[in-house]
Amino acid sequence: MPRMTISRSDRMRALSLALPLLLALPLQAGAQGTPATSHTVRKGDTLWDIARTYLGDPFLWPQIYKMNTGVVEDPHWIYPGEVLRLDAGAGFQAVPDKDTPPPPAATPPEAQAAPPVAPGITVVGTADQTEDEGMQLFRRRRVVNIQNAFKTYREVKDHPLRPGEFFAAGFLTEGDSLPFGQLLGPVTPEQIESSRTRAAVQIFTKVAVTPPAGGHYAIGDTLLIVDRREGPVGYGEIVAPSGLVRVTGQNGEQTVGDVVAVFAPIREGQSVLPGERFADPGAVKYQAVSGGLEGHVLVSRDVHELRHPQQVLFIDIGKSAGVTAGDLFEARRTAGPQNKAAADAVDEVMATLQVIHVRDRTATVKVINVISPEVPIGTRVKQVAKLPG
Repeated sequence: MPRMTISRSDRMRALSLALPLLLALPLQAGAQGTPATSHTVRKGDTLWDIARTYLGDPFLWPQIYKMNTGVVEDPHWIYPGEVLRLDAGAGFQAVPDKDTPPPPAATPPEAQAAPPVAPGITVVGTADQTEDEGMQLFRRRRVVNIQNAFKTYREVKDHPLRPGEFFAAGFLTEGDSLPFGQLLGPVTPEQIESSRTRAAVQIFTKVAVTPPAGGHYAIGDTLLIVDRREGPVGYGEIVAPSGLVRVTGQNGEQTVGDVVAVFAPIREGQSVLPGERFADPGAVKYQAVSGGLEGHVLVSRDVHELRHPQQVLFIDIGKSAGVTAGDLFEARRTAGPQNKAAADAVDEVMATLQVIHVRDRTATVKVINVISPEVPIGTRVKQVAKLPG
């Protein structure tokens, strides 16, 4: 008789086929002999398997769930150690004995009554577009009228002056001696390497600053980080803001603070100034002005040949002339001959400007509308509107 050799792989294959049967034996033991009245959940059990084992039909798992709602909160999750009742009465079947009754005759759309709507809720669509009772179970809320959904945005009142624009605008020093301190840079190592000597400081970076000689910064003070450039003759330096720092404490002799706003690249060695207080005029409307103040464009804060919205310019009239924050000016072309080979220019609007910051002899204006992008230095500006008060 030939000798049979069983390889190790054959043994492993046989064991893998027998393992599910061995695991199923404890659960099937309850089905033999006296019908079980309860089952203690073990790891890997499901209501589907328990119903198949004890009731002979896995589709009867809802019956076991209904008898054990005091133990099982979610039928998808049962836990080891839970004791489930199994003493279901006779007569339960997964498939009903009687056929399902025929559906009722369709009702014409015009005869259908509109579904009840809760007070204060507007349902979008007609009666034939509303959801049936089954689909409503899967919705968390009804669809409201689209106009009401945007009501908040439509009713927001416009503020002609905003703090972010005020702090970021900059100004001319007019030759005044201002209390400039110095930004020393970040007090913690940078997390991202840069090919440059020092990467730009980002928002929320903790930095160190030093006040001017004899000065002191207190916790909670807001400091304006600025870049200083040469300004037009007779009007001092151009102060171009880069960001804001909120003072948080001391680090030895240095003052430490957090960067809370970034307008332009912030780098060590820039100057700092105590931040000015912003006066919000609120949601108000402009009042037209006839025969308003007149001045001229001095210089652009940044180097740009053509004018564009949001660009910042400086004009040569300020508080002493009656200019206030929020005033509207028009940059106008001066009427007259341009050159011998061109037609004469007419008095026309080139751009609309809004005053953001005011000093004694100068004002900072923002371009809010451009008609002609060529607004050269020296262009005439005329006041056309003011804010009330």
